[in-house]
Amino acid sequence: MNRPALAVVPDHHEPTPDEILEGNEKVMTLFGYEGEARGLAARTIKENSIFFRKMSREGLDFMTCTRRDIVFWMAGQDWSNSTRVHRKAQLYGFYTWMQDEGLRLDNPAAKLPKVKAQKQKPNPVAAADIQKLLDSGIYFRTQVMVCAHYYLGLRVSEIAAIHGEDINWDTRTLRTIGKGRKEAYIPIPSQMWDVVTRMPRDAFWFPNRTPNRMFPAGEGHITGNSISGLLAEAMKRAGLKHRPHQLRAATATEMHRAGVSAFTIQEGMRHSLMQTTTVYLTIDPEQVRAGLEMLPTVTMPSRKRKVAQNV
Repeated sequence: MNRPALAVVPDHHEPTPDEILEGNEKVMTLFGYEGEARGLAARTIKENSIFFRKMSREGLDFMTCTRRDIVFWMAGQDWSNSTRVHRKAQLYGFYTWMQDEGLRLDNPAAKLPKVKAQKQKPNPVAAADIQKLLDSGIYFRTQVMVCAHYYLGLRVSEIAAIHGEDINWDTRTLRTIGKGRKEAYIPIPSQMWDVVTRMPRDAFWFPNRTPNRMFPAGEGHITGNSISGLLAEAMKRAGLKHRPHQLRAATATEMHRAGVSAFTIQEGMRHSLMQTTTVYLTIDPEQVRAGLEMLPTVTMPSRKRKVAQNV
């Protein structure tokens, strides 16, 4: 395999914008090979490519930019704090790799500003609103997407990739590949089983009729972004002020309301950390009241009126 050579620009030469873009492109090509060698998901490699190409288009030279250059660039981006945390990690990994490759002696991303944490308040879709969405006139396949989100707690990328052969009809489980390429077998509840029996057994549930970034037309499945877009539009038409991912939050919240243990919910949501699971949970005041009612009872002493004494 012929790896692209990186042109060495003399220190006294000020690179032109075209030379910067060309050099950056070669660095990104090598970084893409690194991702493939590490076994990263194609989606992750693609997202890295999109991010660093944006950085390149907006004038940063990977070979020479300083910490201050990166800070100024990040300050001008309209990102949420959670996105900033993710981008900061991407930059650190990228420049650490450049050091390992001998492309840079320093790491300008080693001490980027700490991002202020913003606690997100859970906003799960209520069961009544999910029913409203299902009754809103959406197509059957969109109804299936809603049910797969809610009853199975799947992410949009996992819903998009469901194939009939992923269903074990004896154990009533669904095989899926989640984040980090982790394989999981999800028990299918009875409420979802009737839907499963109406879907193809030997094909993708959501085949792609048009080409996408993963498959030519008719040779694979639609993307998770497509499902997210379909559900977002359906929820908007139904008058719901929610994002599709909040259907997954409803899974965790309704299980918790039903008395399911937090550890079981964590396993069902396939979270490595309990802290992640709690981001999805909404605790009602009545749940807190019920918990307080279970405290052991202590007896208050009877109140006795003090008798005045003559001194």
